[in-house]
Amino acid sequence: MIVISTPNCEFNPLFPTVTLRDADHKFEWNRMEFQTWALQVADRYNYCVEFTGVGKPPAGAEHVGFCTQIGVFQKNTGKATQSCVSKPLDHHVYKAVYTTSYPSLQQERMLKFVLVGEVLIQVERLRLRHGRMLREQKREADTKPDSSESSPDPHLVLGAVFTEAEKDRIENSPKPFCEGDKFFVPLKRLLAYPKLLRFQVDEDKMRALISESVCLSSDGSAVVVDLHNSWDYRPEDN
Repeated sequence: MIVISTPNCEFNPLFPTVTLRDADHKFEWNRMEFQTWALQVADRYNYCVEFTGVGKPPAGAEHVGFCTQIGVFQKNTGKATQSCVSKPLDHHVYKAVYTTSYPSLQQERMLKFVLVGEVLIQVERLRLRHGRMLREQKREADTKPDSSESSPDPHLVLGAVFTEAEKDRIENSPKPFCEGDKFFVPLKRLLAYPKLLRFQVDEDKMRALISESVCLSSDGSAVVVDLHNSWDYRPEDN
């Protein structure tokens, strides 16, 4: 038996601000595309396939099908010319021994947990990029003291690939900055990044959710972290 699962793109409009399930995905199949592929593979290698899925749609959206679509392939045991009929799986032949309901971002506890994690990840990325920018500026100053060319914003061009609209939104948000040995990332800047924008919270809501888990500036407008950590990689140390 072979079980293959894949996102059902027909379900995606039910998610807030989601087009593809993951940034690594180049495409996602609808049910007809997946079933067409599965039936061709089953016919070629003498398998039969039944279709099912997980993640039922909410009431009123039953037409989109399961959140994740699944094909269950089984080798035909009879003659190759007597393949079984592939069809949607109306019932399961196994007995459920355990079920669970996964937490939803509609639950504030879970929203807080996931939001804090994404904030810390994004702040750390920005801090590391800022450190690289400072080292590059110092190196350029040592080798080209008369150069007046400005470097691209490292908080934008390094790392993830953004659409033009996303770039504009990030560029128009307040930039991270340093005061002494502290690095400040404005909440408005964080909310400009797609992974945080998808939570659909405003600045006040974000502040309330993360204030007990991260260090904020005195006015609560920015996340504050140390500019340098002892484990930071510095090429000049080698």
